[in-house]
Amino acid sequence: MKKSLMLLFTVIFSLSTLAGCGGSKPEQEADGDKQTDAGQKTEKKVNEFGWEVPEKTIEISFYSGQDNPDKVNKYQAELQKYILEKFNVKLTNIVYDVDQKEKVNLMLASGDYPEVITGLSESQAQQWVNQGKAVEIGQYMDQYGGNIKSQLEPWFKSYFSQDGKIYMLPKFWGMLPIPDNSAHVRNDWYTAMGSPKFETPEQYYDILKQMQVAHPKNAKGEKTYALSGIAPVTTNMVPTLAGMWGLQNGYKVSPEGDTTHWVNTQEGLELTKFMYQIYRDGLLDPDTFVNKFDEWKAKFSSERIMGHIGPWWQSWNAGHEVWQKTNKEWKEDQRYVQVGLKAAGAEKAYLSPKNARGGTFTIITDKAKHPEDIVKWMNFSITDMGTRLIGWGAPNQPDSVWKFENGKWSWVEEAKQAIINATWNYEKSDMLGQVYLMLVEGQGTMKDDGKSTLWFDQNFNNEAKWKKIMNDNLKDTIYDNSMGSITIPANDPLLITKQQIDDQLETLWAKAVMSKTEDEMTKNFNDMKDKLNSAGLHDIEKYRSDVYKDRMKNWK
Repeated sequence: MKKSLMLLFTVIFSLSTLAGCGGSKPEQEADGDKQTDAGQKTEKKVNEFGWEVPEKTIEISFYSGQDNPDKVNKYQAELQKYILEKFNVKLTNIVYDVDQKEKVNLMLASGDYPEVITGLSESQAQQWVNQGKAVEIGQYMDQYGGNIKSQLEPWFKSYFSQDGKIYMLPKFWGMLPIPDNSAHVRNDWYTAMGSPKFETPEQYYDILKQMQVAHPKNAKGEKTYALSGIAPVTTNMVPTLAGMWGLQNGYKVSPEGDTTHWVNTQEGLELTKFMYQIYRDGLLDPDTFVNKFDEWKAKFSSERIMGHIGPWWQSWNAGHEVWQKTNKEWKEDQRYVQVGLKAAGAEKAYLSPKNARGGTFTIITDKAKHPEDIVKWMNFSITDMGTRLIGWGAPNQPDSVWKFENGKWSWVEEAKQAIINATWNYEKSDMLGQVYLMLVEGQGTMKDDGKSTLWFDQNFNNEAKWKKIMNDNLKDTIYDNSMGSITIPANDPLLITKQQIDDQLETLWAKAVMSKTEDEMTKNFNDMKDKLNSAGLHDIEKYRSDVYKDRMKNWK
């Protein structure tokens, strides 16, 4: 009996000793290095990107807007798998084929939403903050957000709320030094004219007019036009047109920060007179104010349009990218080139506004169980190497566009040449997961080399002939419009006023442009100005001016 009791006590003591050795670690060790039985610490696993791989998988699901769920799941799969294997982080991009604004509002009302939401406008993000549904991110910055703070300079302080907290971080921030908007001219026909020099809108129109005389009809016998546009024209064309007269994204900005809508400026009258002249000559596409993009593209591709004012990609997409496929005799110079124009009285042309601070935002919602883990991931992904990974897809794979070996990265030459030679298959980019798992990555040039950027296909512009021509033509027309990128909050009645004014503006400006005489044009322009000011345009100008001045004071 004694022997049995002694044996039982011995077994219990042994088991309790083993349990003590194998039980939970003290709390201070939980996030630290592991202890071996000998009391020695083992090093944490750090991968080749410098990421400290967690023992437990970090799972981050985020809603990013309207898209086809099947397509997104297909395209995110490869990069999602790579990041899970290399980083032990599972990123899941959730989309619905439903209008983004409607879905975000439904999420907010129903309480059914994931732990991260991205792609929100600043006013949308603020709604979540106001309802207590967004996590205060600033509390994690000192411990986990060193890269976030350094990458977002000099704009970091602009993300603080009035009470000194941070609830949102930007997506697509940074200054990408490539143009967005310009005037366009048919290159082969322009070259056939002897490439006469032009710099002002009036000189540009004179070139188009001569070109139209040489090509009055297309191959089908349809009438051609000097210029066309895509509705709504006051959104798609006028801000660029106003930039030629020295206005910034449709506003005249004083050194003191007062902002005036183009309708209330002399420059606005001058650009309207310019468009009226084209219309009066019968050389403005009569469908300019009603064209949907596909309708416009069909007309453009049918060689009925000499010139265009708007985003550079539009004349590429509707011009040579179509002709390459449909015309067996297509030649390289059969395309549109992008050029900068500046009105004679303007000090500078402002054609491509950039919001380096970021146009859309990411929040961590109150559904997040471990927001600090999400901040840790953001802190890695916002780095230059993190941005390359998210922007270009996984390296060192059979279809990768880049390599990462021994701490150094390089391009896959075949992929690079395909971009330079315009033979790249963009379906391939999608299959690589390029930009599908973005939360806070920037789109400007990266700090470590001063030239590479998030967008794989925008990395070789100086080596691609036609991109280089475009960039050289427009390099002085790109500007940072972060101060002037102002949105009215969703709960402000002034937003309804703005929507009503925007609706009226298109119709009223079309009436002014399509006037019968110049006197009638001037009268219609002034009538438009009076109606819009009576509808509240001055209130919008005051709101913008107040915000602009406040930013001048607090952001610098």
